[in-house]
Amino acid sequence: MKLASLYYGALKAAGVSALARRFSTGGLVLCYHNVVSDASASDRLGLHMPLATFARQMGWLARTYDIVPLAELVRRLANGGSARGLAAVTFDDGYSGVFANAWPVLRDLAIPATVFIIADAPERDACFWWDEPHVLRAYSPARRQEWLTTLRGDSAAIGSSLATVDRASTRRPPPAEHRHATWQTITEAARSGLQLGAHSATHRALPVLDDVELHSEIVQSREAITRRTGVTPELFAYPYGLWDQRVRGAVRAAGYRGAVTLDHRPHSTTTDPWALPRMNIPARIGDAAFQAWTAGLNPRRRDA
Repeated sequence: MKLASLYYGALKAAGVSALARRFSTGGLVLCYHNVVSDASASDRLGLHMPLATFARQMGWLARTYDIVPLAELVRRLANGGSARGLAAVTFDDGYSGVFANAWPVLRDLAIPATVFIIADAPERDACFWWDEPHVLRAYSPARRQEWLTTLRGDSAAIGSSLATVDRASTRRPPPAEHRHATWQTITEAARSGLQLGAHSATHRALPVLDDVELHSEIVQSREAITRRTGVTPELFAYPYGLWDQRVRGAVRAAGYRGAVTLDHRPHSTTTDPWALPRMNIPARIGDAAFQAWTAGLNPRRRDA
């Protein structure tokens, strides 16, 4: 971590980050998950960004980029236009912390944003499976691969596979900011300008589902969001960033105007509106590293 801080700090001090940004020809779509007021909590997967860090990033982003709604960026790409100098801010999953902490910052800075909602989540009295302590204790890249393929990213199946794990320490409810938002909270934010997208019904890995299940995740999730909020999502986010041509085709056939993935290769040249890459921003990233990543200077690669 210290070496990385020195590396990115040197890039910033030497003006390399700013120069790389000047010559970048692509747009920038950022993906966050949650923003929390309590920065002391452990966060193994890097999903829960401290509010102070997020506020600094948004202030810098507003001074550096022309921030547009994701729908506008998708529209420009679909029409063959340029996204140079543009940025869009997105959130996956619909954590309560996004609405309580991130949205006020964004409103104060007049920054548009899109939150991709898991349609079944507000109805469940549980936190997301990847935040469960017994899951995090068992986590490894190999286990993650098994969870997203053999177990299809299904929360019940993953929980059952860890049934022998001692859960005595996991019975305390998670902090409110780590839970999914209620429909009332989501609806009120949408009325105040926050844009809503669909993130499937249950957050299963779409490429391993059959056609009937895939239709349910893509179409019924949009119908549920529309019914509960009055907003019909026009954009879709693939759970876990996983997609293939069959999934892409189903999303397009369902009438979505575009869809976003997760891609750790900065400034991918892909401009396909139904496979638009986003840069996933880890919660503990430093300011110099954030500025370098947005300029395309990120040597990291996605885990296998």
